[in-house]
Amino acid sequence: MRVLGVTVTPAIERACMARMRAGWFTAAQLADVVWGAPKVSYDTSYRVADRLIQRERKAGHIVRHGRGWIWRKA
Repeated sequence: MRVLGVTVTPAIERACMARMRAGWFTAAQLADVVWGAPKVSYDTSYRVADRLIQRERKAGHIVRHGRGWIWRKA
C-alpha cells in the first residue's frame, strides 16, 4: 500500500492488524504502531491508520465501541 508517497510494508500492515485483533483500539494507537517504521511522518502514520480502519470497517471486521473500535467476533 502506498500512502502519501510512502510504501507501507506488509510487515507494518500485519503489525497493525495484530493490534486491531488484540482488543479495543483507536486510530492513535494504530498510528503509534506505524510511527516506528522508517520514513513515516506523523501525518502519514495517521493516514495509514485511517485507511486500515476504513478497509476493515467496510469488510465488516470491526465495529465502533465507545470512542474507538473493536474487532468483531465471527
